[in-house]
Amino acid sequence: MSEVNKNSMLYWFPKIKDLGIPIPRTFFVVVKENLLECLDNPGKFPKSLLETIEAVAKTVTFNFKRPLFLRTDQLSGKHHWEKTCYVEKAEDLFAHIFQLIEESASADILGKPIQAFVLREFIELDWKFKAFGGMPVARERRYFIKGGQVICHHPYWVEKAIKFWQKNYTPPKNWRQLLKELNTETSEEISILTEYSKKVATIMKGFWSVDFAMGKDGTWYLIDMALGADSWHPSDCPNCPEKLRKQMQIYEG
Repeated sequence: MSEVNKNSMLYWFPKIKDLGIPIPRTFFVVVKENLLECLDNPGKFPKSLLETIEAVAKTVTFNFKRPLFLRTDQLSGKHHWEKTCYVEKAEDLFAHIFQLIEESASADILGKPIQAFVLREFIELDWKFKAFGGMPVARERRYFIKGGQVICHHPYWVEKAIKFWQKNYTPPKNWRQLLKELNTETSEEISILTEYSKKVATIMKGFWSVDFAMGKDGTWYLIDMALGADSWHPSDCPNCPEKLRKQMQIYEG
């Protein structure tokens, strides 16, 4: 395996998984092949790799009695939710795998190599409406850590970034109010997530973003991480690097 990118779950997940922070059950299937070469011919996808992914998926979902959250080590393609990360039926698994390959190929200038598929327990989040490709918009937060401290934190979904792509789907008329409710940060959650973030900061040196999402049961889960310099801030955040600020302003509207 080539050197692991620090944004890859292969790098950061083993370091934080035993910190006592709630995380979804997570399994890795390491990829040795260059799957981006399969884009022009799905038949080139390694049979043994597919069989391994299928076997792990059945374990995670109790033979698909529950949905599966599927991603690569670097991305989930969540904006195309119903075709990428959310897998409800076993017969849909390969189509979602292939869509993630396409998403990886189109990410960044040269694409994002896939070094692993990550199969996770699906956690029903505290969501209020759906947007993009059927993705539930939920109570999610991003915390930035540096030097052992939290330097800022934000609701993950800002109003200007919400788009409605799904055919035959009409967003609720009050979706902005619902989003505002989701984005209201309470003193209790800030206390919990600050504690979790500081735990991560004791292990992960440098500048990182840490993403959390609240489950329907009220539990906050650590769901993702990335290098802080590569991570989104609202454009009005004083910690948003100038080189990203213009990109963020475009993204937000």
